[in-house]
Amino acid sequence: MGGGLPPKRRRMPYGMGQVRTGSDECDLTFTVDLIGVRRDATRGLQAGDVLEVDLVAGAGASTAVCRTADGATVGALAAFRGLVSLLGCLDQGVRFEALIEDVGATRCTVTVTRAEA
Repeated sequence: MGGGLPPKRRRMPYGMGQVRTGSDECDLTFTVDLIGVRRDATRGLQAGDVLEVDLVAGAGASTAVCRTADGATVGALAAFRGLVSLLGCLDQGVRFEALIEDVGATRCTVTVTRAEA
């Protein structure tokens, strides 16, 4: 029996996964890792680039995805507090953008904020 210590869980950076709200329910700000990052879409991306946040309606469910200016899907926004609020705001036509904080072939960390009108 391997009596070693269990592997350490990686801690999220300060603020990661926390959703801050502002003056109204759609004034959201949060930093998360995208899910299902597409390697081909991350080529050429770098920290500081801005992605568009779009609502994609599927069979009975909606998903929020981040896309490049030319429409390539980089990954999805999923499994974080505030997702329901984000989906509701996107459904109302509120625009959001995602600032890339860190990017690699299979990982992309973004800070999502309401887009300027």
